[in-house]
Amino acid sequence: MENAMSMSKFGTGEPFDDWSRKIHDIMDEMQRRDYVQFRDAGTWQPATNVYETRTAYFICVELAGVEEQEIDVSCVECTRITIRGRRSQPRPLGVEGPLSIHAMEIDEGEFRREIELPEPIDVDRMEATYCKGYLWITAFRTTSD
Repeated sequence: MENAMSMSKFGTGEPFDDWSRKIHDIMDEMQRRDYVQFRDAGTWQPATNVYETRTAYFICVELAGVEEQEIDVSCVECTRITIRGRRSQPRPLGVEGPLSIHAMEIDEGEFRREIELPEPIDVDRMEATYCKGYLWITAFRTTSD
């Protein structure tokens, strides 16, 4: 009777150990510094916190690296706030030409985030300020207790 290890075959008849080595080699290649993982070009969603008091909702949107003029805030049906815009790919100051990438975790390109509020807000009193990479939106409730 043959040993169980020698009977283990995968795919085209090569032993499983050969396939395991090939997968390991591919993973090593992907971790080399000149490998770039291309991401989907779709929109991304910025991190958001929503706070509330008796009179207002306070929405904090993390938008580091986004130019203020690239941000658009709108409100639909007095309960849904939409934040959209674009962030360019960050680059070291004064560096031109190609760069090798070791890690790429910062989202870039078009972004969009919708916040559904539980109660209507007074759209005419809605305020937005952008400071230190955070967009703060103050949305006053239409009624207070």
